[in-house]
Amino acid sequence: MRILTLENKFYNLETLPDEIDDLRFAILDNSNPQNVDYHYIPLIFLESFNAPALVLKIGNRNVKMPLDWQILIGEKEHGDLETLPLSSLNDRGFSAFEFNPLSSFSPSFVPIEIVDIYHDVTWYAPRLRNGQFLCVPIDDSEKPRCVYFVKEISRNCEIVDYNQVF
Repeated sequence: MRILTLENKFYNLETLPDEIDDLRFAILDNSNPQNVDYHYIPLIFLESFNAPALVLKIGNRNVKMPLDWQILIGEKEHGDLETLPLSSLNDRGFSAFEFNPLSSFSPSFVPIEIVDIYHDVTWYAPRLRNGQFLCVPIDDSEKPRCVYFVKEISRNCEIVDYNQVF
């Protein structure tokens, strides 16, 4: 799994050293739907778990994510962003919300589809609070394009006001 650091670079959690100084990663905080904002929080706890994985084609890039997570989707013409389980994506024409909180001028919406499935993958993921979406870089550039995923979310946090995230 990948995270976006405060230096606007991707960091692969699969290659995490035993000790790190101060690593902060990007989230979209929708825990209070009336006050949505981007934050960089310190990487303190890292969860390790095994789960099936999906390889997603997002735009022209492939990203591997746990099957039981959800993605933030939307359309440019519509006002709200919604979370959708990754298992519900296949061949339904959804678009992922793509935005780098440090360097993007405006968000874009890119097509997303499932291209492969793995039955058992070991994952390392930061611990997030309810309503926090993980900002996941989808390319290796210095200012990577990013999409947003969440493992668990309550009903009052699963819709994000588009006007507040941009």
